[in-house]
Amino acid sequence: MKLANYLKKENIYISDTSKDTNHFYGEFSQFLKEKGIIGDVRKVKRLFVKRESVQSTGIGKGVATPHIFSDEFADFLLAMAVIRKGMDFKAPDSRNVHVIFLIMSDDRDIGLHLKTLAHIARLTSSGDIVSSLQNAGDAAEVYDLILEKEKAILN
Repeated sequence: MKLANYLKKENIYISDTSKDTNHFYGEFSQFLKEKGIIGDVRKVKRLFVKRESVQSTGIGKGVATPHIFSDEFADFLLAMAVIRKGMDFKAPDSRNVHVIFLIMSDDRDIGLHLKTLAHIARLTSSGDIVSSLQNAGDAAEVYDLILEKEKAILN
């Protein structure tokens, strides 16, 4: 599993702040619509909000991994968001989330979802990556930092 095979610079969303997860998912869904990735903003937002209501996707150390299945996605899609000032995701460690890996696909990619979740957990297990990403200047820098960190754990 390599994030570089799925993550694209243009699918990295950066914001200083977001009011709460509901607003974040609305903003992020609109971002996907503007990129031409999805057609139905309300449907995708609703799926993310519903997933979050079942159990927080905050995994701790400033990271969240929301993941949804929908026919809106013809292919497996990995995107990222960086919320510089952080937001409450009701993570188990009660820390605000700054880095969000969003995993989306139709229902045929359950195994890839699980592999991706495990890989992200490993990648973010050391807390230093979150502060680096939080201070990144743009999506290209976020992307480069992810690839650099991934290379270090794969060697």
